[in-house]
Amino acid sequence: MMATPPPDAPAACQVSLVVIGRNEEQFIECAIASALEAGAHVASSEVLYVDSASTDRTVERAKAFPIRILQLKPEWTLTPAAGRYTGFRHAAGEYVFFIDGDTEVEGPWLASAIEFLNTHHEYGAVAGVLNEVWVDRSGKCIGGRDNIFEQDLNAKVWDTKSLGGIAVYRRSTLEQVGNFNPFIPAGEEREVAIRIRLAGFKLARIEGVMRRTYADNRQSWREIVRRFNTSFYDYGLPIRYSALYGAGLQIVLEEIPYVVSFLLFGLFLIIATPLALALELTHILLGIVLLTLLALIVKKGVKGACLSICVRSISTYRTLLSLMRAKPLSVESYPTDVIQVQ
Repeated sequence: MMATPPPDAPAACQVSLVVIGRNEEQFIECAIASALEAGAHVASSEVLYVDSASTDRTVERAKAFPIRILQLKPEWTLTPAAGRYTGFRHAAGEYVFFIDGDTEVEGPWLASAIEFLNTHHEYGAVAGVLNEVWVDRSGKCIGGRDNIFEQDLNAKVWDTKSLGGIAVYRRSTLEQVGNFNPFIPAGEEREVAIRIRLAGFKLARIEGVMRRTYADNRQSWREIVRRFNTSFYDYGLPIRYSALYGAGLQIVLEEIPYVVSFLLFGLFLIIATPLALALELTHILLGIVLLTLLALIVKKGVKGACLSICVRSISTYRTLLSLMRAKPLSVESYPTDVIQVQ
């Protein structure tokens, strides 16, 4: 799964900032501007934008900046991982900072991340505090949440098992363990994190705000529908790919424990219901179900409980469906004739 830059890659630099996106015309200018500003905080840098066949004005707006723009073709598998995979292949940096197209990153944090990686060679990648701003379709702020990964703010270095999609990776680490898998639509960060850890490297979140993301509230019906339509619940694929190197169960337990608990509860009901009917203990079974629902409502509220049940149901269904349908392909089979827009 090793990836190397194409022969026409530019001269090496310290950091490549790889912005990825699809139909991000609302935020892409802020994302690229913040990436260029962040690059000014390190010794040398480049900014690439990898577009997943946008149908809006994202690319047009990106062309206003002095950056390289690469575009994936509509008929290809289009995933966030595919953008990172392609971006890494064309990046020249000793470190690669992957950034989403709806994000503003912090330059001072990037400088501290590079300093940390320069002096802590046991770490393969790092991230920082991530704040989220929730916006509606018009871009109006409707709320938000700070520190969405619940990072320990009192720790300078917080070791973790996985990083989100936005993080700084050591180039040599990804060359050793393999690039992002472009065919994985969900859980791709966890899958590559497992490979990094199996190779003996560590992952951490370090102090400081890394970025601010503009997105839908993750706990909303709109976001659930979006993720359903974009295969973001298809965890069967990372399970199948990670199983190829013996980490299938590991990614299940780390990435989707809520699916495991939902399945176990479902199996309990399937087995316990006929027994309860036969032994005339249906009132006990009903009490268990009601107490479970009550605990969920107390913890999350009525709306939160409904959303939680919905997410668990959809995730379980899509995980099992994609697990049965998945046919792992060689990462090297992903197309490389990317469109070089600028």
